[in-house]
Amino acid sequence: MDPCTCCDACDNLCEIVPEMARTFKALGDLTRLRLIYLLSSDSSGTLGVSELATRLGISQPAVSQHLKTLKSEGIVDSRREGFFIYYSINRERMVLFRKQFDRIYASVMDKCDKEFVWTETRQISLNACVIFYSYTGITRGVAEKIGNACGCDLVPVQTKKEYSSFSAYTTGVFRSRKGACDPIIPEEIDVSGYDLLVIGTPVWAGKPTPAINAVVQAFSGCEGKKALIFVTSCGIPGEALPLLKAALAKRGVSVIGEISLTKNEIGNPEDGNSLIEQVIAAYNACTDQPDMPEKQNENPIEDYP
Repeated sequence: MDPCTCCDACDNLCEIVPEMARTFKALGDLTRLRLIYLLSSDSSGTLGVSELATRLGISQPAVSQHLKTLKSEGIVDSRREGFFIYYSINRERMVLFRKQFDRIYASVMDKCDKEFVWTETRQISLNACVIFYSYTGITRGVAEKIGNACGCDLVPVQTKKEYSSFSAYTTGVFRSRKGACDPIIPEEIDVSGYDLLVIGTPVWAGKPTPAINAVVQAFSGCEGKKALIFVTSCGIPGEALPLLKAALAKRGVSVIGEISLTKNEIGNPEDGNSLIEQVIAAYNACTDQPDMPEKQNENPIEDYP
């Protein structure tokens, strides 16, 4: 296939769309969907054309034709035992179909997020930055989603001495409990030019990470700024949000929004929509724009070590 030149940033979806179209066509028939239901709910493994025809109340040739269509797309498998042919669902093909559908769905929702930002703010990008530390990559995923949808600048923070999987659970957790600061890169973060600061961190031992503690101290030009803070955890954020809020208050930063996210929701586009809505609401609040209708956050995400 020739390289695609239709998109600003190619996500390779054009390679799977033709295959998805054929699969949707194969599934776009009530009888074939009923066949799939019968095969997926069967535990005997001995469903043949005759039995399927009886259960569906249609002719055997009609069943054979529908099965042929499903087999051509790899959705249904068959096996021969003596004179009999039995049919079953191809699990691997269904898993692949789900992954392909999720890719298309996520791409569509990302574009909807950008359109939502434009609708609510009448601008392509927000004068905001997302400052974050991520150990496993989960917090980074949340930050990048915000950045991609809102056009925010991303400021990833790294520790000068990286944690290993062992030291994160020992030294890192111990330093979190003490409220210590790790040496970080960059050493200074100038936020004087932004209207809104979005700050994210994993939760270690119920507290902010030492890296994000250092971020608060590394700010310059932060007095009078407003911030939205988010934490990612295994489910219980502990004292992370109030401790981070208090540390920011000492630097003259007002926290106008707090979000706790858990790992279970990461990658769920619906949860991402709620997150983007809260970012927009915070931005509108700190720039004196009309606020959005308040919406309850039901979506948490997560980092651990």
